[in-house]
Amino acid sequence: MNIKEWLDKVAHQTVMQIGPEYEPLSKVYISKFDDSYITRVGMEGNVRFLAEREITEELTHGVGFSPLDSKWYGWSHRAIYGFKVGSTCKKGDCHYTPKTPEDLIDEHANFFLDISQESVDRHRTECHILDDRSGIRILHTPVVIPLANSIDDLVDALDGEVSALESIDIMDGFSVIECGRGEWVAKTMDDAKQMAVDFNRGVS
Repeated sequence: MNIKEWLDKVAHQTVMQIGPEYEPLSKVYISKFDDSYITRVGMEGNVRFLAEREITEELTHGVGFSPLDSKWYGWSHRAIYGFKVGSTCKKGDCHYTPKTPEDLIDEHANFFLDISQESVDRHRTECHILDDRSGIRILHTPVVIPLANSIDDLVDALDGEVSALESIDIMDGFSVIECGRGEWVAKTMDDAKQMAVDFNRGVS
């Protein structure tokens, strides 16, 4: 299916804010299914991969169904993958989420193995199991960076004329990750859809 035909089938145009408020409104395509953003007018080539797979049903921002191959797809700008009955989810897959809070903690901490064991240990101590064991709360270690209020302040700091710049914490206070299903096999098309949703979340 060519891009124009696909967009005519799944989307309509509107004007909306994309990016910071100081930028002008943009002409965009949004889904006829749920009004979610698809792409900007003039950037239609960015969705060629969706048109080629004929993902035309229940199209949302990152998930949709293709009657062409009877698969639910999940995607982001990084990757796309299709799921059907019999599709699997295994540890290490983008759509995998551990089913116990202990495994969630291990996955969160071990993500930082390529940095150092100290980083792994620090991120492990950020994690706390929720009382109902439905997931974990991550109390993020502050990430403090110096902030210059003007170019002059920055130049002065670089020249050593200012002893300290204002510091700000760029991390949110905490986040919550819910337990998933661990390793499993899609037995229904609803399961395949859930895998596509999980894949979208994993690569976004």
